[in-house]
Amino acid sequence: MKLLRRQAIASAALIAVCGFAMAQNREIPVGVFNAMTGNYAFGGVPIQNGMKLALEEANAAGLPGGAKFKIFEGDTAGEKGQTISLINQFVKRDNVMLILGPTISGSALAGAPVANDLKVPILAIGSSPGIPATGPWAFKIQATPVDIMDFLGKLSVEKLGIKRVITAIDQSNDGYVGQKDALVNYLKGAGVTIVADEKFVASENNFLALATKIATAQTDAVFIAAPAEVAANLIIQIRQAGIDPKVKFIGPSTFGSLGFIKAGGKAVEGTYIVSDYSPNAKSSQNVAFISAYKARYKATPDNWAAMGYALGTVAVQAVRNAGPNPDRTKIRDAMAKLNKVPTVLGNGTWSVDDKRNPSYGGVLLQVKNGNFVTVE
Repeated sequence: MKLLRRQAIASAALIAVCGFAMAQNREIPVGVFNAMTGNYAFGGVPIQNGMKLALEEANAAGLPGGAKFKIFEGDTAGEKGQTISLINQFVKRDNVMLILGPTISGSALAGAPVANDLKVPILAIGSSPGIPATGPWAFKIQATPVDIMDFLGKLSVEKLGIKRVITAIDQSNDGYVGQKDALVNYLKGAGVTIVADEKFVASENNFLALATKIATAQTDAVFIAAPAEVAANLIIQIRQAGIDPKVKFIGPSTFGSLGFIKAGGKAVEGTYIVSDYSPNAKSSQNVAFISAYKARYKATPDNWAAMGYALGTVAVQAVRNAGPNPDRTKIRDAMAKLNKVPTVLGNGTWSVDDKRNPSYGGVLLQVKNGNFVTVE
């Protein structure tokens, strides 16, 4: 009897040790997907890099119970159908507990309802307040258009003295439409005249007629909202059409991409940008982020790398708060309670309102000598 008892105790101890070891080595599958190709790759690639960096740092630092993230990657190519397909794949094949991405509001608005139906938390890029409105499993990292564009409107009126403006946007992107509408509302309220409201689609590359129309109009500024390389191409063609050098170009955080400077060269010098992130911020968190990003990817992080890193940081905090044995519901519940999370974005704190729309302040940048400088 004593022998049997000792064997039972030993077996129980072995099971406990094995169970502890399994808990210590538990994997947390996470789907990470962005527009790695296509018109939005200028943002998707650095966003994906930033997300992965945050997850890798969390693995190195340790998660509750010794768990580690297992990353499954995907390329949405900026397409709604591919976004939906990847969400189904992440959930049904890879059994992920959390999905990070996609890159733009249009894709997120298509994919978020699917994530809600499958009951898996999704934390997306995108400024549209419609993303969290799709259901309790959907969240977003980026501030709303009104929250972002008021900073640009204030700069335009108070610092640049703009009294007349032309808007030109990629109408195929809901986020750009929302940003333009928010800026126009602010500017009209400040007495600024909207000279023209021009529209195009990102798939175009010959803007001769539009560029000529803009270049010959009487305006103080031109606001453009489009993918980085597309916007740079349009600015080049407007310059070539002979626009007055005194006319200022202003744009959304899309322009806070190294791809914008590379594609536009001298033509985009002087452009003013409302950005989610300043590469010149001196906070210890940003200094550490820049150093880690450069070491990992051999490149300087831009607005979109920082956006991805901030999203990853928020996701990691939710998983930590979910405890040592997280599941989709626990992560979702933890995500819903997050507020005032330290971040590299804006004023350094990511906060949400009662509709789960984030805010973190804005940063005003200008392109000077091929770099982004902060407008004080």
